[in-house]
Amino acid sequence: MTLTRAGRASEIRNARRLVQAAGLIFYVLSAQGLIAAGVGAYVYFQGGHASDLVLPATGAALAVAYAVVGYFLRRYWVWARNFAFVFSAIGVFFFPIGTVLGSVIVLCIDRANRAGLFPPPAHVLAQQEEAATAEEKASVLRLEPDFSAESAG
Repeated sequence: MTLTRAGRASEIRNARRLVQAAGLIFYVLSAQGLIAAGVGAYVYFQGGHASDLVLPATGAALAVAYAVVGYFLRRYWVWARNFAFVFSAIGVFFFPIGTVLGSVIVLCIDRANRAGLFPPPAHVLAQQEEAATAEEKASVLRLEPDFSAESAG
């Protein structure tokens, strides 16, 4: 039985490392978004048109989004896990680097989910609580007759 506990602790430790790595990947993607924003701003200030501001605006927005998701993913927030999964699933279609990074992030999140690192949804918790209370109520068995005041009379 101790071996199972050790295996479970090892699995959780590995899942934590994988989520931390996925968060770092999002930080790198954020830096890439800032670089894209900087290139777009450079083009605009070199005599570009107003339409050239689309690249810096989207680059900055993606950089902020990636940084926020990376930060909260490393703190095991469920919504960050969902956004990370969506961002990486979209990134899989950007061959070749996006495919590799997206696959790694999906793998990391999958391992963390299997290890139970992220809390379950509220409806699952409610079902578990109902099952526990029903089990507690059903577990009371009276094997001896009740000798109370009314039966003594």
